[in-house]
Amino acid sequence: MSCEQLRSGLDLSCAEIAKKYYQQVVLVNRNDVNNKIILTSSVSIDGIYTCRNRAYFDLKTDLSGFRFSLGENATSIFGSFDKSVIENIPQYNHNVSIVLAGVDEDTKCKLTQLDYADYFAALQNYDNTIELFGFEYGLTTQNYNYDPANSGGGVVIRLVSFNESFEDLPPLVYKSQNGTEIEDFNNNFQDVVFDPNGDYNDDFNNDFNNED
Repeated sequence: MSCEQLRSGLDLSCAEIAKKYYQQVVLVNRNDVNNKIILTSSVSIDGIYTCRNRAYFDLKTDLSGFRFSLGENATSIFGSFDKSVIENIPQYNHNVSIVLAGVDEDTKCKLTQLDYADYFAALQNYDNTIELFGFEYGLTTQNYNYDPANSGGGVVIRLVSFNESFEDLPPLVYKSQNGTEIEDFNNNFQDVVFDPNGDYNDDFNNDFNNED
């Protein structure tokens, strides 16, 4: 039995809830990450608990993620996750849907890269939260049928947790040390300013994983 416990409730009776992701996703090679910190601690500020489920990272010099995008009238790019229990431990299968179109060489090469590469995905919700899917162990393509002639020219490709090595956490929220989350996402995470040994907001403790 976990030592975790409920610490607060949730009132959505008057909330305005964003129901859509911006129709763009940034895929990042996991080997291109330079430094990262995953923070999952719950902290008490004046007796009020705040949970953290976030990650900070930067990329190696001159590297960036790769953007896949659609027009904003579409609803085909989105993220979700499934929870299951394996050996009495909750595990999370991350899912991201993107769209590819056409039958040319470039499309075939992109499909092959998606099938074989080791990457994670960043999506921006309409409430401006940046979520990271597959950040711990990576994503890969789910088995698919590529049939653009009978699907309006574009095919939805589903990216899932790599080789069923489910993530230990729900999708992490991307944070920057300088409050530049949206800018970082818009720049495909190139030239992110991040010092793993630098100062952080003092609203959490030191219960985090630090990986160089």
